[in-house]
Amino acid sequence: MEKREWYRKASNGLGRIYAQVWQEEKIKEKKGIVCIIHGMQGHSTSYTYLFKALAKAGYIACAQDLQGHGKSAEIPGYFGESDGFSSILHDLHRMLIQIKRWFPGLPVFLLGHSMGSFIARDYAAQYSGEVSGLILSGTAGPNFSLRGTLGYLNVQMLLRGGQADGNPEGRLLAKYFCRGIQKPETLLDWICTDREVIRKKVEDPLTVGFTLGAYRDLVEELIKVNRNTEILKLKELPVLLVSGGADPVGEYGKGPATIYGILRAAGNQKAELRIYPGLRHEVLNEAVREELIERILQFLKKNGR
Repeated sequence: MEKREWYRKASNGLGRIYAQVWQEEKIKEKKGIVCIIHGMQGHSTSYTYLFKALAKAGYIACAQDLQGHGKSAEIPGYFGESDGFSSILHDLHRMLIQIKRWFPGLPVFLLGHSMGSFIARDYAAQYSGEVSGLILSGTAGPNFSLRGTLGYLNVQMLLRGGQADGNPEGRLLAKYFCRGIQKPETLLDWICTDREVIRKKVEDPLTVGFTLGAYRDLVEELIKVNRNTEILKLKELPVLLVSGGADPVGEYGKGPATIYGILRAAGNQKAELRIYPGLRHEVLNEAVREELIERILQFLKKNGR
């Protein structure tokens, strides 16, 4: 199995963006390209198991550490002074242009988790016709309270600046996400039911915290992609939504179910939804991982070549 790694200057000039691509060289006829987009404060290397599974199944698997994350963290947890998510989309687009030059003629699928699912939705809406399907893990639906949150963050930005430590806001968010868990042991318990997963995340040297500006940018992005007009831009696209039934990011299944309902009502017969009861935010790190990977591969097969 071959793995390539490289860096490219960030589109907003803030450091370099790390990228990687995997393929099984013994498989000559590739089935497609799958771009994995990680979640907030994470990084692409945590998905090595998925790169290997996709490559073994005949796919080109690629990813990058998003601006401010992992090996792309010029300023940890910071997307830039303005238009942070526009720069992230531009960086992803440049990577996919390169991947398609190396492996021409293949359908492109985006697999996004959490914040990565918002980016995948935005990318597919903005670069219409370039994406053959979406796999969305732990996504969120419309939430009207985000307007108030955005107002608070904008005020704090004026007072503290975009690069200010966002840890106070992060702790408030984590406490809110733990609200459905009786006597949580840590503020990360909402992420997964597996304690080992949480331990590894805490000890991972590539995990970053968020700046105040990153939280502001994230809320703006979430409001944007959940506008009805943006969701309807995906109505012709095969979409697989997977989520834990105890995932607070998706409001315990309500968020992904809302997205699914809007797409189906618009006539999208290729939208699929799977909610895993009792599981939390990172369903790919729960005990259903192997079953979920098989479900992803079946979706890719059905909607690719």
